[in-house]
Amino acid sequence: MLTATGLTILVATFAVWMFGEFERAAVERQIEDREIRARATATVAAFESVMQPVEAMLTATAHVRVDFVAPTVIPAAIAEGVATPVPEPAATPTAPAVVARQPVIREIYRILVRSIELDAPVIVSRFRKGEWEVPKFVAGHLEGTALPFQGGNVVLSGHVQSLTSGNVFARLDGVKLGDEIVLRTDGGDITYRVTGRNVVPNNDVSVTYSSGREEVTLITCTGTFNPLTNDYSHRLVVWGERGP
Repeated sequence: MLTATGLTILVATFAVWMFGEFERAAVERQIEDREIRARATATVAAFESVMQPVEAMLTATAHVRVDFVAPTVIPAAIAEGVATPVPEPAATPTAPAVVARQPVIREIYRILVRSIELDAPVIVSRFRKGEWEVPKFVAGHLEGTALPFQGGNVVLSGHVQSLTSGNVFARLDGVKLGDEIVLRTDGGDITYRVTGRNVVPNNDVSVTYSSGREEVTLITCTGTFNPLTNDYSHRLVVWGERGP
């Protein structure tokens, strides 16, 4: 009886592990395809950033007017002994200052927090049936929350510990004030610095709201696990503001 029970538990555990590995492989294929597109987008963005000052210079010089006096006018006037007024030099227009444009971010590809050795892909966390679906094995950018440079709250969530869903934010409790959070996007790397952390009940969605500042918020589970609801009692929340 004990042997049969032990074998049943072993087979069930192996089946769960295999299912988790199958899910992980599917996510990795999705991420690989997206990163190929991301590299192509980054190449285009780099070319545009190089061409921006060149375009500004060409636009400025296109409006410069050069005034000159025909060479036959002054000698004739001198020959007749007439005083010839010296024309005032034309004012040279000042070239407009080149103002760096903020990149338009459409997608976040990865999150890096070097202080806790976190380097993980990011995909969109869809809002379904009144809640966000936390993606497996990767971090999720909560659908409807801000993107960098939109002046709002960029919210990412991830699992803390799960055999079938991964543990991308397992070390989030090790983040300290002042640590850097880097979001790798289609417009380049955006750096934030941690300014606070807190533990809130699992139904507190106020942490996803915008405060009107450029900030990022990271959320994962903590507290007591309830097998009946398959959820933890609280959420660990870490947030930071975008640096200069």
